[in-house]
Amino acid sequence: MAARTPATSAARKRVKAGVTPRPAIKRQPAARRAGSTNPAASPRLRIRMYRHGLGDCLLLRFRRLDGVGTFNLLIDCGLIMVAENAKDTMTKVAKDIAKVCDNKLDVVVMTHEHWDHASGFAEQQARAIFAGIGIGEVWYGWTEDPQNALGKRLRDERAQKVQALASAVSALAGNVGNPLAMERAAGLGALLGFFGLDLATAAGGNIGKTRDAFEYLLKRPGVKTRYCQPDKPPMSLPGVPDLRIYVLGPPQDEGMIKRSSPSKKGREVYELASESNLANNLDSAFMRLGGRLPGGAAGVSDDCPFDPTLRRREKGGGARSSSALEQLVSATWDASGQDWRRIEDDWTQIAETLALNLDNHTNNTCLVLAFEFSDTGEVFLFPADAQVGNWLSWQDLRWKVRSNIGSTEVTGPELLARTVFYKVGHHGSHNATLRSLGLEQMTHEDLIAFIPVFRNQALKNRWTGMPFEPLVKRLGEKTGGRLLLSDAPLPGVAQLGALSTSAKQRFRLAVEAAGDDLWFEYRIG
Repeated sequence: MAARTPATSAARKRVKAGVTPRPAIKRQPAARRAGSTNPAASPRLRIRMYRHGLGDCLLLRFRRLDGVGTFNLLIDCGLIMVAENAKDTMTKVAKDIAKVCDNKLDVVVMTHEHWDHASGFAEQQARAIFAGIGIGEVWYGWTEDPQNALGKRLRDERAQKVQALASAVSALAGNVGNPLAMERAAGLGALLGFFGLDLATAAGGNIGKTRDAFEYLLKRPGVKTRYCQPDKPPMSLPGVPDLRIYVLGPPQDEGMIKRSSPSKKGREVYELASESNLANNLDSAFMRLGGRLPGGAAGVSDDCPFDPTLRRREKGGGARSSSALEQLVSATWDASGQDWRRIEDDWTQIAETLALNLDNHTNNTCLVLAFEFSDTGEVFLFPADAQVGNWLSWQDLRWKVRSNIGSTEVTGPELLARTVFYKVGHHGSHNATLRSLGLEQMTHEDLIAFIPVFRNQALKNRWTGMPFEPLVKRLGEKTGGRLLLSDAPLPGVAQLGALSTSAKQRFRLAVEAAGDDLWFEYRIG
């Protein structure tokens, strides 16, 4: 999209050279940009980051132009299933939201269908509290729009795969005397938790708990629904001046949605990639788990992922093709102690890979939002759990906007370059923050990052690399130590050593921790 020719000679030269001019930015003093030095001043934005466990819950409060109250926007509210005392924890969070927002939320953003982002709205947790909070709108990604054909197909596929995963876990868990089966059942059970299931409930087929929480506001009377798309113009909020909201994802390309792992050569993230993209070719095998899995002696039924024509008949089931083959089989696969040679249980390894793939594809349907103050150029990025394909799609995004130099263009990479607050994707996992086309593009000198992670809960859920240490190290370098983690105190002098004295002062003025460790709050303007 071509921009209008600006009035200044310097801008004309940039246009002539093929460089799109950025919107003109009226810079504020440092103290105004990152927490006012005047205690009586009302910040133009407060971001409250809840530290309730491994899960996302972020409350944004924007100063209204009339100075009366704030515009309150909540992004997700959930907690991982393995967390103890989840109901009490989420009730405490919801009560804090109700108190600080005076029982009114103007917008709730539901980024994607995972328990650790939606559980607070479940009947088992804090729904009773949210029922007493007035809510104006709920925002979902376009993939949830019932009128969108691709979105409907993706939702149907996801539901079938969740059912298949539940069947696989149920079959494995029935093999009490098989340590390998039980180990794999526990591993698959960790992924089931994203969809509101555990080992005890998988067999019951109740796969709607996460969906019920995710759709609570969609079905609540009086709440308006908006389905957000990257190809639409930036949004605004009533009564909040100089604010634009860009929708970066989910991508409107099925291939990008299903690209959750980094390529082997591209090294898009902060580690070498694996061969896990093989899972993309095994969806049809995984879907065969969704039929009948009664969990017999071997935990396998006729619906295992192997084509029946490739199976060898069991002993006594009929003649084999030759006597020589019969002797070979008798001396090897049928011999005592040689069960390890059989492949009957190998479908469980496929189930593990494909269960992870299901989780990743769901993450790539995340609604990703970037909030921009157009007068200062500052951007606040909330990617939820978006993974590789979602991130890559941002590079091609362009929006035409109005500025004081006329019509100009804003791009995805430019928004990353002006990001001053980054909610780190997927609790700091290795494939949810891109490297050269992600974090390395975030070059603003005031960058702050927040990782919503509890490492003890991640370990309890069998995630040993969350957060991913090379990523944490680079985030610390990029932010100059202004890296917040839910399960850690505010950074001290040692972590901020690379910053100037004035930058340290701005950070300390801008960020506060609740006395009971329930939240961090970042204030700007």
